[in-house]
Amino acid sequence: ELAGSGTCFAIASKGYLATCYHVVETASKIRIRGVAGDFDRTYDARIVITDKSNDLAILKIEDPAFSSFGTLPYTVANKMIDVGEDVFALGYPLKAYMGDEIKLTNGIVSSRTGFQGDATSYQLSVAVYPGNSGGPLFDSRGNVVGVVNARLLESATYAVKTPYLHTLAQSADNVVMGGSNQLADLSLAEKVKRLRQFVYVIEIAE
Repeated sequence: ELAGSGTCFAIASKGYLATCYHVVETASKIRIRGVAGDFDRTYDARIVITDKSNDLAILKIEDPAFSSFGTLPYTVANKMIDVGEDVFALGYPLKAYMGDEIKLTNGIVSSRTGFQGDATSYQLSVAVYPGNSGGPLFDSRGNVVGVVNARLLESATYAVKTPYLHTLAQSADNVVMGGSNQLADLSLAEKVKRLRQFVYVIEIAE
């Protein structure tokens, strides 16, 4: 029985995904939906490694029907971005009410520190809702710069900085993140058309 859902995204072509630790914290079974745009099919996944303190988790699809995500058209940034930079998030919030179509919200980096000065997170002016957790935050060029993990107030959203995801990936065997950016010169609408092929629904059973 489905206990909850969130968002995850591809970080390596061979089935590796990133999400938030709190999304999978109590999961006994994990399924991924939306691979190759197919929301009727689910794939089984397992937890590879977690970082509870930074609210991050890396998963891997392990399903005989899965082969590859293909080449990722973005990189996962290993440096911080600045206050005022344009960012956007993709995810599947309130899926039971809003359906399977991916949702785009955008804004700016409001602060390079999160709640109570947390140096691991950005504060954003990007609107998010339950179900966005674990989704990617992209910069204006279409590279991943954060993992959306919380909303404190209507106007305050937080995302974990991707250098912490790099540190976690380095602690796991054989996880080399990202591809090469193929999106920088595209419009936002065209970026979303490409990126939605790599952002998925994560469903958990407890």
